[in-house]
Amino acid sequence: MSLGACAGETRTVMPHPELTPGARANLELARVQQIALHDYGVLNPDEFAGVAPDPGRRLIYVGTRAGTLLALSMETGEVVWEQQFPGAISSVPKLAADGELMLLGTDNGDLLAIELDTRKTRWSYSTLGTIRNEPLVRGGTVFVVNSRDQVFALELTTGAWRWQYEQPYPTEFTVHGHAGLSFLEAEVTQAPDQAASASGISAEAVLGEGGAAEDEEAETSGDAPAEGDDAAVAGIGAPSGAGTAPPVTSAAPAGGAAAPGAAPAGGAAAPVAGAPAGKSGEAAKAAGNGSTGGPSSPSSPPSGTIFTGFSNGKVAAIGAQSGEPMWLANAAPPAGGDFVDADGTPLILTDRGEVVVTGQSTGVYGLALSDGLQRWYRPLRGAGSVAAGPRGLMIVASALEGVFALEHGGRVRWRQQLNPGFVQTPLIVGDIAFIAHSDDGLLAYDVETGEFLANLNTGSGISGPPVYDGELGRFYTMSNRGMLVVFRTVEDDARGFVRGAVESVPWVR
Repeated sequence: MSLGACAGETRTVMPHPELTPGARANLELARVQQIALHDYGVLNPDEFAGVAPDPGRRLIYVGTRAGTLLALSMETGEVVWEQQFPGAISSVPKLAADGELMLLGTDNGDLLAIELDTRKTRWSYSTLGTIRNEPLVRGGTVFVVNSRDQVFALELTTGAWRWQYEQPYPTEFTVHGHAGLSFLEAEVTQAPDQAASASGISAEAVLGEGGAAEDEEAETSGDAPAEGDDAAVAGIGAPSGAGTAPPVTSAAPAGGAAAPGAAPAGGAAAPVAGAPAGKSGEAAKAAGNGSTGGPSSPSSPPSGTIFTGFSNGKVAAIGAQSGEPMWLANAAPPAGGDFVDADGTPLILTDRGEVVVTGQSTGVYGLALSDGLQRWYRPLRGAGSVAAGPRGLMIVASALEGVFALEHGGRVRWRQQLNPGFVQTPLIVGDIAFIAHSDDGLLAYDVETGEFLANLNTGSGISGPPVYDGELGRFYTMSNRGMLVVFRTVEDDARGFVRGAVESVPWVR
């Protein structure tokens, strides 16, 4: 499958030139169109925005680094309407459940609520950092995180401030990107022994060193080199020594007080920027939350727990109603340093009572939902967000060490090496894992075996997240030079995705 073309030259990557039965991924090219103007002053441009399908209106929405939001016809790609905003749009638009509002983050730090029928901005909320992660909507509340390690809860219909939680922003070098938000419908509850330990002066505890992953021999298949997995098992890249997991500390707030650097005890987290000290509730909202709209709704945020990571390596479980931390864990190496970020969006495994998180300098951790205590660990430098696959497998990509399929407990099923570059969170559809690469385009792997199925090379790479619309069976992705590429999936009842004819993607320099 696939290809890029430059000035009449076509490049095709065919991992299975004889169409062997192993090549099961097929994306038929539906449309390619230029939607963002070329920036000839930029050597290596990038487009981080993703596409939001709206099947009800037969539209797709996508933003650009020039600050333009476009609504395109699903069938023809025709521009139905467009709006210009200050600041680049490097996020994925989020449609509220009622289909009336679109939530859109900008690099200027604004969260916008746009009425899709009138195309008017109902409200906007200003923050101090860029907003590139998709907002999380539950009931009448929208939760959003920005690049300054701030988490906000806002009233959906008006944008009124409800609470705010933040971690100290590090002064050291950090990795590009930030963890998104994950939501658990229930509130986490501490185990009896953890609750007892939290009653002391210090609630911090050093979690276990090592885990099941270090004691088992990893399996490899496909083209995965066995020596790479042996190196991972031996603890390559683990600052605390071979075969030893960097200690992950967990802090349970004692007596209801907030953990260090978190929300103050007895109410909402740190007041919104611009709000006078000591003000909370309606006073804080009126003191400078940057929102516009009517009075706040009397409804309260939903019960549940929000999980996210921060640039200082901390991972937090935050009460969705109060904004107070339930527990804190630390995925940074003990010695600290640069690039200690916990930038992976947490993966919640409710059936196992675990949340899977990553540290850029350490690896992948399985933590208990109830208290953040470490259950297992897999050393892996540069790990991004972990995606859940079929049959309990987890797929994670690292720009430094490649693509991994992990079993529960961190055992490696397979590994495939990647070229250097920025990689997005894996998108798993059926038995296929699709990974966007900033230089190589879209890569496809068999989830079960690691077999390299195909490579869509757009000519300029893909930095934004690929999006799949299951209702229409279409993939959407944006190339780094502003080209929207749309595919149709071809499926077989017995085998899922099947391979068809090779497609070429034209690229105009």
